Amino acid sequence: MSDERATPWLLNLKQALLDRGGLEEIFRHVRNLVVATLVIAAGLHAVENPDIINVKGLLSIPVAGYIVFSIGIALFFLNFADGLHRLGKIKRHVALQLLLVAVYVLITIRVAQLILALRMTPS
Repeated sequence: MSDERATPWLLNLKQALLDRGGLEEIFRHVRNLVVATLVIAAGLHAVENPDIINVKGLLSIPVAGYIVFSIGIALFFLNFADGLHRLGKIKRHVALQLLLVAVYVLITIRVAQLILALRMTPS
């Protein structure tokens, strides 16, 4: 690729990430994904280890764990839907949009798997 073609492409990338807030959006989505996954992990932990948590209340620990788990799943899919909606607004070729959506789906799933795997490691 020649320098004449690379320069506008890099300039557009710089503008999209830095000048138009693209980098901030990426970090916001990753932060929301991590929080949703941690909520899921907390709910799973409560379901799998009800005897560790010694709290009296209206709900049993496993029931509360399932509720927290469900809230985490809802947050996960809301963040995912928001990301897909924002990617759909990009005024680029449809093939680029589909590529970005595929990359977003893969990264979202892998980050969630990594966080849940970290929860499973013995301390």
